[in-house]
Amino acid sequence: MSCSQPVRADYTPFEACDSLVTAAVSEVSLPDCYRYIPLLLTDCDSLFVGQYASGAWALSVPAAHRYGLTINDSIDERHLMEKSTLAATHYLSDLRLHFEGNDTLVLQQYVRTMPVLRVTADSVLQALERIGEEYSHGHRRSGFLAPLDRVHEDALRRDSLLKLERERRVAELAARKPTVGKASSGSYIIYKVRKGDYLGRIAQRHHVTVAQLKRWNNLRGDFIREGQKLKIQKK
Repeated sequence: MSCSQPVRADYTPFEACDSLVTAAVSEVSLPDCYRYIPLLLTDCDSLFVGQYASGAWALSVPAAHRYGLTINDSIDERHLMEKSTLAATHYLSDLRLHFEGNDTLVLQQYVRTMPVLRVTADSVLQALERIGEEYSHGHRRSGFLAPLDRVHEDALRRDSLLKLERERRVAELAARKPTVGKASSGSYIIYKVRKGDYLGRIAQRHHVTVAQLKRWNNLRGDFIREGQKLKIQKK
């Protein structure tokens, strides 16, 4: 997207956290232009939810976990600006150390969480520098930010997507809840095997033995598959 005439940009979300972002970038000795990463990737939208990343800094789940953010069914700290900023800047600092200060490689690695990026990976550094110049003048030419007349439309679409995501999570949680039934001796639950599960882990989690799991489910070996349903007798 490009604009032939300068358009007054809506910098309100970024201005609200500019001092926080600037201090965090300075604290770990990152180049000043790195503070504009949230503007480039998400328009500094702390509610952003992408396919592989979320939050204003577009952090992936592995990166968020590695740098101390909590993500579970009730909270996603990638959407908390202060915590996500600290996590993102430390992640970027470690990437700069790994790539020996090569900012092109650092940014190429960082933006991989954004499969549809409005600039090519090898021009991210130039894009950040240009955004910095435009931000200082309060106008944009490069087209990285949404025009003001799209802000309301984008907000409505975002709210709709968040609602769908909440509904999906509620349905997912409901599907995970074990069902209770009656066995010939006592009651039992039906457990659905998750990715990474094995008999020992399931037995430990439910305070039973592997031998009991095998007997209740007529298992001859230790192999189980994701999605398989296991009967676990309640004590």
